[in-house]
Amino acid sequence: MVLDRINSLLKQLQFNKSEVEIYKLLLRRGEMTVREIAEELQLSTRIVRERLKRLMKEGIVGRRLVEREWIGYVYYAENPEKVAKLIKKKLMDIIGVIEGAPWVEQR
Repeated sequence: MVLDRINSLLKQLQFNKSEVEIYKLLLRRGEMTVREIAEELQLSTRIVRERLKRLMKEGIVGRRLVEREWIGYVYYAENPEKVAKLIKKKLMDIIGVIEGAPWVEQR
């Protein structure tokens, strides 16, 4: 159904406060571990992992495997231009769904 598709796309654009804070922190500081992010933002590591999972799925944050004294992931913010293009694409998808809806008058 058209409304379900619109709702799904809009949900993808709604980032909560901690997701925004994680992205901003990674932009400022560069690569960080889950523990470092959690300590900096005073969040639990579980919450940080959940937020990072969503941000990675949306293409807002990336990760890479590192080998230091330990092997693990560090996370980084994607380029703001790339993020803006992703958001623009989702907005264009919403517009396309709306314009194709049966209740919208066709020109």
